[in-house]
Amino acid sequence: MTGDLVNLSGLELADRTPVPRGIVEQIQRLILKGGLKAGQRLPSQRELAEQLGVSRPSVREALTVLETMGLLTVRAGSGVFVANSNARSPLWRYSDRCTPADVYEARLGLEGYAARLAATRIDETAKERLKRCTDAMHEALKAGDVIGLAIKDTEFHDMIFELSGNPVLAAMYRPVREMLVESQRLPMTQFDRLNETVREHDAILEGIASQNPETAENAMQNHIRSAAGRYGILL
Repeated sequence: MTGDLVNLSGLELADRTPVPRGIVEQIQRLILKGGLKAGQRLPSQRELAEQLGVSRPSVREALTVLETMGLLTVRAGSGVFVANSNARSPLWRYSDRCTPADVYEARLGLEGYAARLAATRIDETAKERLKRCTDAMHEALKAGDVIGLAIKDTEFHDMIFELSGNPVLAAMYRPVREMLVESQRLPMTQFDRLNETVREHDAILEGIASQNPETAENAMQNHIRSAAGRYGILL
């Protein structure tokens, strides 16, 4: 019944690590498989933390990811509710600072060039790290784990800035990282198109691992244009 409070005390976290991802995956699964119905209210962060045996910051992080993905809705003064499946849309938290289109435009330059530099400086160890990330994205896609895919997506992009080897570029990235991360998640509500995201990351990996700067930069920019397009923005 709409507005019913959900009790998640029976929810089990596999090995309880990593904690925020474990919470997210379990709640996501319940929502997508109908175990949690549209309009149901989740317990407070304090109650969730007690029920799940985890910290409140872990719960807060998990709920933030689920809200960004459009699976939960926060109603001021009322609580956190499961979003209606017919009206789910990603949340953009930075409307007072910029639009998603602004962020995608900036990413074309910043991340495209970071990928170009990474291709000139990558070593075998770093190649393996990137490959493990894309492998995990494939596994998440196969399992229908949207949040797990989003987390690995973020890890992949963070890693490319690291591998660029340019401390100034990395310093430019850090203050706007959360906006860039949120822009990565916006198109992921298009569940039937998640395979496109994974294929695009494979192409970026191939360009960087082959140490072809132009291919790496083009693959990254194609990915960003495609991601923006899935959200309805034409770059």
